[in-house]
Amino acid sequence: MDDAAFSYNGSVKTTGDVMERVNLLISDGNRLFREGLSRILASRRMVIAGEARSLTEILEMLRSGNFPCDLLLCDPGDNEQELATLHEISQEFPAIKSVLLTHRITSSSLETAIEGGANAFLPKDISADALRYSLEIVLLGEQIFPTVQSLLEPRPASVASTELPMMTSRQVPLSTRERQILACLVNGQPNKTIARNLNMAEATVKVHLKALLRKINAQNRTQAAIWGMNHGLPVASVSSGGSAMAMGVHA
Repeated sequence: MDDAAFSYNGSVKTTGDVMERVNLLISDGNRLFREGLSRILASRRMVIAGEARSLTEILEMLRSGNFPCDLLLCDPGDNEQELATLHEISQEFPAIKSVLLTHRITSSSLETAIEGGANAFLPKDISADALRYSLEIVLLGEQIFPTVQSLLEPRPASVASTELPMMTSRQVPLSTRERQILACLVNGQPNKTIARNLNMAEATVKVHLKALLRKINAQNRTQAAIWGMNHGLPVASVSSGGSAMAMGVHA
């Protein structure tokens, strides 16, 4: 394997620090994109253990025993070899959670990736906050497979590559209450807390929530929260625990 194909930062350990470290490996054919992701995601909690141009190189790194990994962020696209390697990684290193971050993928390739052990599928035009939040959700053991119909179907040449898989904010006429509830979802609040904060009955919250999910074409509150962050709603914290991380994936 070419030495220039990957980098290694090691695993950070701090005596007395109770924060759980997450070792992340990144695989993407674009070096600039890999370096950009590393800078965006690197933190006291998220350690960039290494990066590579392909999952084949990632597998070599894992087999060497020199690259600790809890989370794998990759873009196999529709490459059969890459998808096969993703399956190998899942079989040999079942504790590693794999997240696909890609522009487009065929339905058959997506199905292969899921069968191969992928824990989540995210579009590359996701916001940085939404990406961090999504990775935390995956680390909790959840699977995230948003509505990806627009990614599975051929797009007209006039459609920009930055189009979101779910409806854009300009296409969605949200009421004031729906926007308030969406902001609460982004910050991980359960229905009971939302009802108390907005001074309404919990049953009323559920009615607004169902309408909100239908409008933005989201299947659950996790997808709604990610949609909200992609459209500018701030998130209080995605790694502080508590309600922000206790949010379920069903409305």
